[in-house]
Amino acid sequence: MIALFLDMENDEVRIVTVNGLQNYCRLIGCDCIEIVNREIRGKRYDIICDDEGLLKAEPQVSAVNGRGEAMLVGNLIICGEADADGNETSLAEEDIIHIRQSILILPTINNPSFHHILCFTEY
Repeated sequence: MIALFLDMENDEVRIVTVNGLQNYCRLIGCDCIEIVNREIRGKRYDIICDDEGLLKAEPQVSAVNGRGEAMLVGNLIICGEADADGNETSLAEEDIIHIRQSILILPTINNPSFHHILCFTEY
C-alpha cells in the first residue's frame, strides 16, 4: 500500500510502501496502533497512529483541526480508506497532493520550534 508518512521524529513527510501490522508498528515506532478515519479538507482518509501516543512523555501534536485543536499525536501513516474486506488502500497521486497541501510547518504551544503538522483534520 502506498501511503504518506508524517515522521515527527525527523520532521519530514515522505511517501512509503507499507503492509501489515508489524510494518505499521515499526514505521510509527510503537507497540499498539489505532486506525482512525478522518476528513482532511473535504476528503476522508484512514490514519494509522500510535494508540498510546498521549501516554508518552511530551507527545508531539501531529494533526490539528480547523480551529488549531490537537487531533492526533506522534508519527502518522495516512492512507486511503479501507476496502470492503477491511484492508487499507493506497493513496492516488491526487490524494498525496491534496494531503501535502494540508501539511503546514507550524509551532505548537508545547513545541515552539516549527515542524510539520497535518492541518484541517476533522472527525
